[in-house]
Amino acid sequence: MTRVIEPTRRIAVLDAHRLSDRAVARLASAAASIVVLSSDALFDDGERFRDLVPDVELVDGGLVRGDVREAIVRAADLGCRLLAVPEPIRRRRFLHLAVNGAIDAAERGHPTVAVLVMRPHEVEGDVAVFSNTGEASGYGLAFALEIAMRRGVAVARILPKKGLYVRRTAEVGHRADVEAGEAGVKVRYRKVARPLETVLRGQYTLAVHSVLDVIGSRSARAGVGAPARIQHDPNVDAVLWLLRFFRGDVLLVADGVRLRQARVKAAEDDAPLV
Repeated sequence: MTRVIEPTRRIAVLDAHRLSDRAVARLASAAASIVVLSSDALFDDGERFRDLVPDVELVDGGLVRGDVREAIVRAADLGCRLLAVPEPIRRRRFLHLAVNGAIDAAERGHPTVAVLVMRPHEVEGDVAVFSNTGEASGYGLAFALEIAMRRGVAVARILPKKGLYVRRTAEVGHRADVEAGEAGVKVRYRKVARPLETVLRGQYTLAVHSVLDVIGSRSARAGVGAPARIQHDPNVDAVLWLLRFFRGDVLLVADGVRLRQARVKAAEDDAPLV
């Protein structure tokens, strides 16, 4: 049986020329190979890795059109479940594109895509994995445990005091729990009234949050691949807060993300009035 937690894995990296040396070093230590993606043909993004970590295997993933949506799909098609990116300049636009990329990837048969936002400096502390709504991802827990294992820290599982706790792809999370226990990764559990505030006020090296489904729709009159219109959602809003205020790296896990509103409902909404 294939292991859920991998000591090193194939990682896609978008626009490595915008990453700090410390961020590149963090990625290189976790990578079995690196797929280099770039949104700017003027930069040789593979040069960062050749200079700083010459032994890492590099794969040219080609040029993307400048947004993380296409990069997510390209990464998934090239066998990567993790895409590392520099800090976004426009956070809401970045998240909108990332969610649409995850929807596109899910529709192409890729079960999950995680996007790792790399800060310039590494923050000391454990890895926090949490849900503000009680909905969580088995893949999110797996990535949290895997990264904690690599960084030699514990995992803080922060759960809401109220509400039903539901995990999608629970079998993945269970297998990750078993493998992490075999590797000696410590897990600390906390139940708190406000998980997001607890993470923002705490000292953590990485925050992991899932975006499972989003409230939105696609226009029935739009062409194939048209973007979904993303409305307010607790999962999406929590990631925006992390991107703005959390000092450590942020991992957004899209676990088979899909639109909550059915396509039929979207078509009814967009139908002309008679």
